[in-house]
Amino acid sequence: MHLSPVKTLISVTLLAALTGCGALTDVRSFSTPYASPTSGETTRLRVISDGMVRGVPKSDCVNFRLPGAGVMVAQRDGYADRNGETLGMAPVERYSSATVMSELLVPAGQPIAFHYIGDRCWNMFSFVPEAGMDYELEAANRYKCGVSLKRMAPGEIQGTPMPLSESKLCNWGDNF
Repeated sequence: MHLSPVKTLISVTLLAALTGCGALTDVRSFSTPYASPTSGETTRLRVISDGMVRGVPKSDCVNFRLPGAGVMVAQRDGYADRNGETLGMAPVERYSSATVMSELLVPAGQPIAFHYIGDRCWNMFSFVPEAGMDYELEAANRYKCGVSLKRMAPGEIQGTPMPLSESKLCNWGDNF
């Protein structure tokens, strides 16, 4: 089979691009940890997951090129994460050894978007945290693919379920 020079160039370029992708852990959105805000009003967020949760502060859509965006928790080794950090939130009501957990600061009064990747499960969602409240986000694929959020007054354990908004990629290439 003989390829034209244009088709050969396209094939070589495509092959080089695919080879250059490397491992999934080399993709910026998997190899960059979430960066807590250093200024402005913040609130505490506990993230519990059996997979990976990535956050994008100050956005209601997912774009891992935005400042602060990155991995919050990751169950598997080899990825960036902030697993095990604590900010003194009230104890967890229930916690499985099959999950990872961390407490992180997020901007208050501004949207934050998330991308959860579990075993055969993924979701994109967002919400706007309120100043002076604590939040607990649980992303798990126990019996069904799902995420839940509850809002708690500081020191409160049970909290109140809160709705999450559906999110999406800001642009088609923003996952990388």
